[in-house]
Amino acid sequence: MSDAHTAGHGLPDTITPDPCAPPYRANPASRFRVKFDARVDFTNGGHAAVEGFLLDIEGDSVTPPRLAEMIVSAMNLLRAGPVTITRMEVVARGAHDDAEAAPPETLASPEAVREAYGAPRVLAAAKTRDRLDAWSRKFLALSPFCVIASADARGWCDATPRGDGPGFVRVLDDVTVAIPDRLGNNRVDTLLNVASNPRVGLLFLIPGVRETMRINGRAVISTEPQLREGMRERGKAPASVLVITVEELFFHCGKALIRSELWNPGKHVPPGTIPPIGRMVAEQLGTVDPAQAEADTLAAYVERLY
Repeated sequence: MSDAHTAGHGLPDTITPDPCAPPYRANPASRFRVKFDARVDFTNGGHAAVEGFLLDIEGDSVTPPRLAEMIVSAMNLLRAGPVTITRMEVVARGAHDDAEAAPPETLASPEAVREAYGAPRVLAAAKTRDRLDAWSRKFLALSPFCVIASADARGWCDATPRGDGPGFVRVLDDVTVAIPDRLGNNRVDTLLNVASNPRVGLLFLIPGVRETMRINGRAVISTEPQLREGMRERGKAPASVLVITVEELFFHCGKALIRSELWNPGKHVPPGTIPPIGRMVAEQLGTVDPAQAEADTLAAYVERLY
């Protein structure tokens, strides 16, 4: 299955996508997908490249200009400039896997994993709850930090940190918690994911405590004024609130934190070992003054926390 560009005619092709083009929508029911190699150059310097990527298409063909629009939309790219497509091929769904066949030594099925690891311990298997209790409420009240895992409609995953004063994640009732979305850089990766796939996983930590707590559930993005006002901090309400319905909740043992010695001050790296993000990204891009980017980052840490 191919169009004129599948065989390489007219490629590579560099296209500036239409910013008003219809967004890409994943469609698991589509009969065909386009497999491609491409590079996206950013207007502020730097680029992103993908090889062997697959996107759903309507019908059995797609033009390079439309593919360029789909790439920018599907990857949620900000400040995208020209897109260079070096290869594209339309394939029937199911005719190509996203990954190569697993080698024999790979655990490639749930059954293989369970056979290799055996049954979980009785306490571990039985610990999952579907609502908050006194211990989980106490853990949330003491936790100033969590990681939110999410995925978009295509299954592309993301994990992002959230932090504030202890108890910043509010308990609304026995099966609902709320996380304020404080001022950030407007990538809004988590919110974009939740808008198309509500499933999220949360990992909560308390400094000095080896155990962690996990919540899995479904999220919605709320802009309800009263809820936002109730989470005002330093005079500023969050732009939105992530409201999560708890479906699974359980505590996780402390082995990972014990092995890593995460809370051991003697294991902390000296200040300056890793520079502020502004300097690192500026040096990666090569088009921004690293010293200025570092200064801007440090200023934002003081002036734009909320």
